[in-house]
Amino acid sequence: MKNTEKFDLVVKFNSSNLSNEGSIYDTYEQIDEIEGIDEIEGALTLRDPELYIKESESFDVVLVELGTDSLEAAKLLRNSNPRIVSTVIPIRRVVKTDLREIGRNLKELAIKEMEPGDDFTVETSVISHKTIESTDILEKVEDELKEINMNFDETDPKWKIYVEVIGESTGLNILKSEESILCMSN
Repeated sequence: MKNTEKFDLVVKFNSSNLSNEGSIYDTYEQIDEIEGIDEIEGALTLRDPELYIKESESFDVVLVELGTDSLEAAKLLRNSNPRIVSTVIPIRRVVKTDLREIGRNLKELAIKEMEPGDDFTVETSVISHKTIESTDILEKVEDELKEINMNFDETDPKWKIYVEVIGESTGLNILKSEESILCMSN
């Protein structure tokens, strides 16, 4: 059994015309990735010397391992006014990419963080996985959280649940809606 990859942040870049692989535009995306990594290092290295940035299977996404709090690191990166970094998602738990694992782990996190009757919405992103779809994840998470008396609400939720599928590993987090706004850059 393959272990899940460890990461504390999912960072997405503005560049994203990946259909140009092998062309001159592919070179520009590599340059954007390098500049994006420079932005991450510039914003976080002084605060977190244990910082480790890993490539994902997509040019416009990197995974970051931290020695500090992921929410605090996301805030620092956001406040650095990055040009290439577009989205920063702090990750609390990484699990194997499997609907049952995702549902079970989010249910555990929800029991710790949320109160019965709380409203939530789900943000999903599937990067380089062939068999799992965002709609399947949404349905599974909704079903699991309804079992513990949580309510799905897209318009004004108290909580935002993040599910970031990166190949065989999936990053999860549950944030209060006001915290989630701090984590998004552009």
